[in-house]
Amino acid sequence: MRKAKVDVFAFDELSEEAKERAHRDWVSKGMPYCWDAEARDTIKAFEREFGVEVRNWQYSSCGYDFDLRTGSIDDDVLALKGNRARAWFWNNHERCLLTGRYYSKFHGTKHAHSKFFFDRVYDGTCPWTGYCMDCSALDPIAHFCFGVEWDEKEKRRVPSSRRIAVDDSNTVESLLRDGLHSLFQALRDDCAYQESMEAFKDACEANEYEFTEDGAMWFQKESA
Repeated sequence: MRKAKVDVFAFDELSEEAKERAHRDWVSKGMPYCWDAEARDTIKAFEREFGVEVRNWQYSSCGYDFDLRTGSIDDDVLALKGNRARAWFWNNHERCLLTGRYYSKFHGTKHAHSKFFFDRVYDGTCPWTGYCMDCSALDPIAHFCFGVEWDEKEKRRVPSSRRIAVDDSNTVESLLRDGLHSLFQALRDDCAYQESMEAFKDACEANEYEFTEDGAMWFQKESA
């Protein structure tokens, strides 16, 4: 047997062609999504919260699919629209959408009490599991009920301070489906990022991966 020395390189030292080959080989291994267990917990929490079943679901960087079963919710509830739908979410699921604080102010001989609600989902706290996909699942419902959406300038979700106009075409059922679409779209996009060149480069730096000149990953460790 002949022993041979091989030059090895860090990822940044490779040619562009070798980098592409290394990335292609890495993606072809079919890595599991690193947050899959947390994603499953969020799906189960969604089912418990709204009394539904999410069946035959799957997701990957290429797409997603799911089957929503709403058998435990009455048909007349599923068909609620506009302000009646918003009231149903408010009355039955306020705890996962909002939290409140009481304030009082002294006016002469009496106190005036007010309750101001702050959106718990959008202040950085995920109400079910602590995983960010909780927010993805609740985004459409919170926006429908409270006008909360992403503010690109502030880089955070911002609740509206005014009463918003409600689209009467939305129903309870359509909003539950929108929540699942939002969740699975986020999972799809996160999978796509996990397979991206940017994520691969970060993984190479964090794990100090080495490669041969043509981009093949080098597993041999030099003896002391």
